[in-house]
Amino acid sequence: MNWPEHMFIGALFGLILALFLQLPIIEGGLVAGMAAISALAPDIDHDSSKIRKISNITVPIAAFGFSFAATCSEGVMCTLDDMRSIIILGLAITGLYMIVITFFKPKHRGITHTIFSALVFAIFIYIFSDLNFAFAGFAGYASHLLADKHIRMI
Repeated sequence: MNWPEHMFIGALFGLILALFLQLPIIEGGLVAGMAAISALAPDIDHDSSKIRKISNITVPIAAFGFSFAATCSEGVMCTLDDMRSIIILGLAITGLYMIVITFFKPKHRGITHTIFSALVFAIFIYIFSDLNFAFAGFAGYASHLLADKHIRMI
C-alpha cells in the first residue's frame, strides 16, 4: 500500500477516535491529522518511504529545536557557551538518528510493524504531548498494520 492510502486510513481512524472521545472540531481535526501522519511511521525502516524522507529533514531541525529549548531556558537570548552546547547536542541527536537508521535499521516489516512498536511510539508522543495525541499516534500506527495485514505483537 502506498503512503496516501495509509494516511487516508490513518485519518479515518483518527476521526473515529475523535468522535469516540467527543472532542471539539478543531482538536478532533488535529487528532485525525496526528493519526494520518502516524500511519506512515511503521515504514521508517524502508529507505524510499515518505516518512523516511520527511524524517531525514525534520529530525535535525527538531534536534536543534529541542537542544535550544533544553539549553536556553532563561529566555530567547543565549550566550556563546549556550550556542556551543546547542550545536553539540543537536549534532549528537542528529548523529544518533543517522547511525541508527543507517547501521541498525531493522528489516522492512520487522520490529517497526508490531503492536509493541505502536505502543512505544504512543508513549513517546505522550511524553512530549498529551493523551489524546498519544491515542491518535497509536491509532494511526495500528491502522498501518491493519492495512498491511501484517499484525504481530513483537
